[in-house]
Amino acid sequence: MKINRSTLGKNYRYHFNDIVEFSPTSFDPNYIRKISPVEVKYDAIDYGDILHLELEISCLVTGVCCYSLEDVEIPLHFKDELDFSDDKSLMEQCFFVEENMFDLDPYILGLILSNIPSKIVKKGAKLPKSGDGYRVLTEDEYLKEKSEEKDPRWDKLDELDL
Repeated sequence: MKINRSTLGKNYRYHFNDIVEFSPTSFDPNYIRKISPVEVKYDAIDYGDILHLELEISCLVTGVCCYSLEDVEIPLHFKDELDFSDDKSLMEQCFFVEENMFDLDPYILGLILSNIPSKIVKKGAKLPKSGDGYRVLTEDEYLKEKSEEKDPRWDKLDELDL
């Protein structure tokens, strides 16, 4: 989704609706499988040195349950604001973009990724207790086992007769 600042009048609010596709984008397959087409509604106001965008984003994200590795659908609907400027002195307050026409897709993708929970758990999913070749321990159980474990490298020293 591209926006052209030169077509926007100064100090006037423009309203846009658009659909953004992230299907060709590859994600970490252990965290996000896909993002459905994203509905983006936004208002753009060009104040001359700053382009202000008020975004409303809706989409469906397919994530991976961290317990069962099953797909989990996460509906997202949120509002956010972005500011862009071609003035380098405003870089701390705004995203710096030199061109009049620029792509909003990376910024929209960043907003979506920041709104996905860092730990995705499917409703009703529970941690596995144990399985073939592994055990699940609490941190206290692990530390207790480690403290009781004897280091085999020192056994040979016990055999020496000094």
